[in-house]
Amino acid sequence: MRIPSGLEQWATQVTLPGSGLDVFCYDAGPRDAPGALLVHGLGDEADTWRRVIAPLSERYRVVAPDLPGYGRSPAPARTRLTPRFLGRVLQELLERLGMRPVTMVGSSLGAALSQVVAASVPGLVSRLVLVDGGLRAMGRPNRGLLLMLIPVVGERRYRRFAGNLDAAFASLIPYYARLGNLPVEERRFLRERVGERVASTTQMRAYFSSLRSFTAWTWARGRRAARRVAALGIPTTYVWGAQDHLIPVDAGRAAHAQHEGSQLIVIPGAGHLPHQEAPQEFLAASGLLPG
Repeated sequence: MRIPSGLEQWATQVTLPGSGLDVFCYDAGPRDAPGALLVHGLGDEADTWRRVIAPLSERYRVVAPDLPGYGRSPAPARTRLTPRFLGRVLQELLERLGMRPVTMVGSSLGAALSQVVAASVPGLVSRLVLVDGGLRAMGRPNRGLLLMLIPVVGERRYRRFAGNLDAAFASLIPYYARLGNLPVEERRFLRERVGERVASTTQMRAYFSSLRSFTAWTWARGRRAARRVAALGIPTTYVWGAQDHLIPVDAGRAAHAQHEGSQLIVIPGAGHLPHQEAPQEFLAASGLLPG
């Protein structure tokens, strides 16, 4: 996968001896600065943060990994991408890089995963920024998602996009308030990137492994884990796009209402990925940079 312009200087591969994995990530900013770990969502890569890494690196040591099986990180052999497994990978990555404590910023499923890490290792996470997602915001799956959860049926639907770049690009429409309003270069990048995703068997397997494991886990344990995180008293900000078509802002309001002491900031004119669609507004809403 092509590294977006401007991020080449921060691209690196980190070997994790404990899990036997090589993890691609961007590692930007001063090594002695406060740490910020940016965690992408389902079917995405570290490049989702491409418009905010540089400004954040002026204040933080910013690490944005491709989760195992996504983007440029090889998939682990015969391992399901469960919340517990992915959480351990992120914990080992932080230990390997000597980053503790950190601010965790998670997008969608990455928000839920950030909470899993926070609950698993008290003291590791000093702050949470949950972007259009979280353990209490997964919501009831719609018909399309339910079909994707069914083995074979989901894979068949996914493969329809391979070789049909127009259809693959159109599949991104629900992720943005207005996909067509993004800058031309952004749309070109997204068109290229979604074509690479649907052509990759590795990425498809990672997508379905994560989707099915997380869905089952959050239904069974998500609420209990969310209560455990809330009890830790970690400063938490929910950032939501007002026009999120995937996880509506009402889910963010509900998650915020059940998380005592948290904040909710809604970004007008943004969809499920406000850090891509409205990066300046996202940075202001997150509170990560001085106002």
